[in-house]
Parts: sequence; C-alpha cells; structure tokens
Amino acid sequence: MDVSSPISSVIPGVPGVILQVLARTSQPLTGAKIADLVAPRWSRAGVTKALHGLVESGLVICMPAGRANLYTLNRKHVAAAAVLELSQLRATLINRISAAVRAWPTAATAVYMYGSLARGSGNSASDIDLLVVRPAHVRETDERWSAQTIRLADKVLDWSGNDCEILEYTAVELQRLAKRKDALILSLRRDAQLIAGQRVRGLLETR
Repeated sequence: MDVSSPISSVIPGVPGVILQVLARTSQPLTGAKIADLVAPRWSRAGVTKALHGLVESGLVICMPAGRANLYTLNRKHVAAAAVLELSQLRATLINRISAAVRAWPTAATAVYMYGSLARGSGNSASDIDLLVVRPAHVRETDERWSAQTIRLADKVLDWSGNDCEILEYTAVELQRLAKRKDALILSLRRDAQLIAGQRVRGLLETR
C-alpha cells in the first residue's frame, strides 16, 4: 500500500491522488489548488488531463467560476461510496492494528506507530513502523509474547502488502534512551502516535 496515497493502490496514478484530495473536502477546489496539493509528485499538466477524464466519467463535477474551474467529488455517483472508503484506507489500517493489539492475551503497555505511516508519507515500498512497549514483568524470551508480535507483523503484511518492522522495549529502557537523547527517541518525538495502551512518561515529551 502506498502509505502517502493509499487509494493509489486501487486507482493508480494521478486520478487516484486527485480523488483522494476531493474526498477529503466538500469545498470546491480549482485545478491550480489541486495541482499545488499533489505537487511535486504530479505535474500541473498531468492534473489537468486527469481532471478532464474524471469529469467525463461523472465522478468529478466541474463548475465554471470566472476564468477558473471549480472541481468537487460527485458524491451521488454510484462509485462515490467506494472512492470515499478507499480514501480512508490509512485510517482503516491503523484501526485494524489498534484492534489487533488490544485483543492480545498479554497486553502491551503501549503501542506507537511512527515513521511513514504516522506522517502519511512514503510509498508502496515503505515499512509500517511500530514501537511496542513490553510490560516489565514479561521477559523478552517469553514465547507467547513473541508469538503475538510475530502474528501482528504477519497480519499487517496481509492487510497492506507492506513489511511491518516492530521495535520492542520496556518503559524503563525507553526512559533510559530518552535521558541519553538517543536518535530513536528524537525520531519518535517527531512523529510517533499512540494507537494502544497508555503513554510512556518521558518518552515523547521534550524538555
């Protein structure tokens, strides 16, 4: 799955990206504004051509506004519901990961997502990066604990097509890394988001 534009996994190229933009708002947008939102990945000429095709299909409505044209997603179109669902694929993936973690027999102290999934950047080759905070009473060698983290990585691959990289620490280990201003902690503070469990004190707070 392209984590920056998940809809592109089903609707490739600039048409998918345009539909993603229009699905996120009910406000009409000019072609220039849409081009700005998808730059630099896609050119103005490419956006104009794709918009023409989407208008012809009926999925996008074009309304003249002076010297410009305004574009909106045609939410009455029979394909609109599918487009709207596809535009939420990132949220759907995050919700599935969260639900899977919450169902673990041995609960994690916390689970954070970070990296490209958290930022909404990257591409179809990007890993899904998760930080799992292991409870202090659970040993790293605990087979039941290890089995559930392995199953999670396998599920994420099935759900998205992306490899899942899981980092695992206890809260105490993370707090030690934070005191040393470890590069991992600095990375987590830039974009990590809690998706299950309780926040680890001192992990994401800057001082």
